[in-house]
Amino acid sequence: MRVGSLTKADPHRIARFLREVGEIGHDPRGGWSRLAFSPEERAAHALFERWAVDLGLSVRTDAVGNTFAELTGEAPGPALLAGSHLDTVPQGGNFDGTAGVAAALEVARLLAEAGGLKRDYSAVVFSGEEGARFGVPCIGSRVATGTLTADTLRELSDREGRSPVECAEEVGLRPEEAAEAAWPDGSVAVFLELHIEQGRVLESHGVPIGIVDAIAGSTRVELTVSGHADHSGATPMPLRRDALAGASELVLEVERQAAAYRTTVATVGRLEVEPGSLTTVPGLARLFLDVRDVDSERQRELVEDLLDRAMRIVARRGLQLSAELISDQSPVVLHKPVRERLARVASGRDIPFRVLPSGASHDAAHVAKKAPTGMLFVPSRNGLSHAPEEWSSIEDIARGAEVMAEALLTLDDQEI
Repeated sequence: MRVGSLTKADPHRIARFLREVGEIGHDPRGGWSRLAFSPEERAAHALFERWAVDLGLSVRTDAVGNTFAELTGEAPGPALLAGSHLDTVPQGGNFDGTAGVAAALEVARLLAEAGGLKRDYSAVVFSGEEGARFGVPCIGSRVATGTLTADTLRELSDREGRSPVECAEEVGLRPEEAAEAAWPDGSVAVFLELHIEQGRVLESHGVPIGIVDAIAGSTRVELTVSGHADHSGATPMPLRRDALAGASELVLEVERQAAAYRTTVATVGRLEVEPGSLTTVPGLARLFLDVRDVDSERQRELVEDLLDRAMRIVARRGLQLSAELISDQSPVVLHKPVRERLARVASGRDIPFRVLPSGASHDAAHVAKKAPTGMLFVPSRNGLSHAPEEWSSIEDIARGAEVMAEALLTLDDQEI
């Protein structure tokens, strides 16, 4: 296959796909809300399917809602994949995930016009990538790679106490058959994902492409601080056991300890208080902690250290503490041969690039445990993400699609 046979990516097609996806899930409070296993997420997958069919691709959806659009190759064997996701956080942006799906569709068009591949190629949209609804991210890719089962999905719940199984069934999926969605060993030759950076590194250096070498791990813990609910006027300060005051001290401790390390981030992104009355001393505070690092040992050590500090805080204040692990994902180093191929293609096209880690989790981190995986970043304006103002250049996305298409062409003949 001649690399020179590739045409240029079409920024107008990419922009139109982003615009049409952006018509789905507008939140009246601002931004977009296409939550995992919601009607809005499925509507976005249906739009993807229509685009894929227009390109002449065959489309299938597995039991948990992952959607695959296939360009059939000349011979059977492990497939080449590229893709991302279309769900969002509540009131999120329209580029996180969507840019990567648009790029994967454009790669399909470029490869088809170049005469196809020896291997099958699939543009894939994973379901439930964002962890905002059920606390666990990348549900679709974890099921596909065999690390989440129907039993596990039944154990998770959203704020309304509903499991992914219930929600997925309501939108016509078959989560109880999740085992059928797991990929057989050796069925995927390589996976590529384009994503917005969600940070400022590329923009600050004026570089249009990032090649990701590692994806940070994440440990998420639910902490419950219990005190005593008392009248806010009748209870003297020395006699109070204020759960929120203790939790607030812990939040500041999380910030202080994470700041001591260059690659570590830690966040209390959700705080629930009971009884939640202006005139009542809080009797219970529930915190949701997320610790991330590309250093696996430090990631877990910081969680243990924060739990130890939390115990000291509650003991000093006469409170009680319980902790429950929500999820624990190790950092992932992406495959060097795939990274090197992406770098070689970018260099050959005179596209400046920078090698950098990802602090955010992505489907690529889970697919990498099953198959050789590479990831490209494109700059995010002002580093904004998970916000309505999220934006990336269409030209950068198109450039990334061209790099992925050429890399796939050159990988088509090789054992990776």
